[in-house]
Amino acid sequence: MGIIGCLTNKKVLAYIGGIATATLGVKILKSGPVHRAAVRTAAESMKLRDSAMNAFETIKEDAQDLYHEARQQSGEKEEPEADE
Repeated sequence: MGIIGCLTNKKVLAYIGGIATATLGVKILKSGPVHRAAVRTAAESMKLRDSAMNAFETIKEDAQDLYHEARQQSGEKEEPEADE
């Protein structure tokens, strides 16, 4: 199998295409604008995660307060809280 035979082999062509794609992808990701956009996107997603976690904690605390107030009004005794 000569060079022409190798270039018609689908596996060889897929391998060469994979190398070319990986090389091009690395060059694109290392470019300034793409790198800055990726960093900005990661930073914004971290802020969004923190905001969601804070909102969740607030909702959880409000629900616990409502639960304890409802138990007090119903006259049921409070059970000791388990440490989390």
